Amino acid sequence: MKRTDVISKIDELIEGPVYRIDIFPGTGTQKPGNRCFEVEEFFQHNRAEINRKFTSMLIKLYSYYDFWVSAWLSGHEVFENPDLGQLAGLIEHCFAGEWKARDYINIVLPECSSMLILNGNDLYMGVYHPSEGMESLILELAQSEGLFFIRFQRAVKGTRIYQAVIHHGERPRR
Repeated sequence: MKRTDVISKIDELIEGPVYRIDIFPGTGTQKPGNRCFEVEEFFQHNRAEINRKFTSMLIKLYSYYDFWVSAWLSGHEVFENPDLGQLAGLIEHCFAGEWKARDYINIVLPECSSMLILNGNDLYMGVYHPSEGMESLILELAQSEGLFFIRFQRAVKGTRIYQAVIHHGERPRR
């Protein structure tokens, strides 16, 4: 596996169907006084439990699928099936630092041609182009951690504007 192959795969998968593993069941409505932003900021500054849940989910998912992890450490690096300690370190690296200055990793699951993106600045993980079997497993893992699995539809192809369709307790529909 070459670094360029992984980057090409990431570019391909990011255009596929998008889901989120989220702490919220959907997009909240705007309340007076920017309450939604205050709530998000609260969780950003008190996220130890959220980080633990995301870490737990990824490590459990790793027991089912191979991972190609793309991360920016001292430069762009790709790890094919890192050992468990290394994977945990890559995940923890995303949560290091101050809010809005944290890092991210891309995790390609080559067996099912899917990808997860963990960004330490977000309160969700992105799931791109999940296979049907992976959808079912992620739903179970998310529920076990008290998280939600949400499918998003792109409003305009190629943009990052999404409309939420909530799925919790049932397998997401395609």
